[in-house]
Amino acid sequence: MQPIIKKISLYTLGLIFFTSMASSAKPVTGSEYEAVVATAYTYFNGAAKGDQAMLSKAFDLEFGHVKMISKNKETGKETIRTVGLEEFAGFFKKATKDVWEAKVLSVDIVDDKMAMVKLNFETPKTHYIDYLVMYKREDNWKIINKTFVANKK
Repeated sequence: MQPIIKKISLYTLGLIFFTSMASSAKPVTGSEYEAVVATAYTYFNGAAKGDQAMLSKAFDLEFGHVKMISKNKETGKETIRTVGLEEFAGFFKKATKDVWEAKVLSVDIVDDKMAMVKLNFETPKTHYIDYLVMYKREDNWKIINKTFVANKK
């Protein structure tokens, strides 16, 4: 019977160890998390307000791109279109008159250097899901890639 008791005891000790580790784990928030989320909302608010300064703060205008699915109206064929973030930012020159809403659905940060944000983005006419890839360069989080899906309501 002793081998069984030893196995149970080792199992119990391991369970207690991992449970205590989990209870002392820190939440995945902090200054980097807050900065990444702030960058996502800076982009969103810049687009809604037609504020080029906000978009410049959020986007890496030199290296960033947007990828979007385009559908040919005549043939129905889908292609993926790539647009530089500088050109994309230019699409938002005026504030919207509609109410836009956004909510960060998830954030994944790697080595405090790279992040992926999933953003739910609603306008009265369209529902978007954006994936925003960011790099931290020169102590600033910048969106380097935006890929999204848009569905008419």
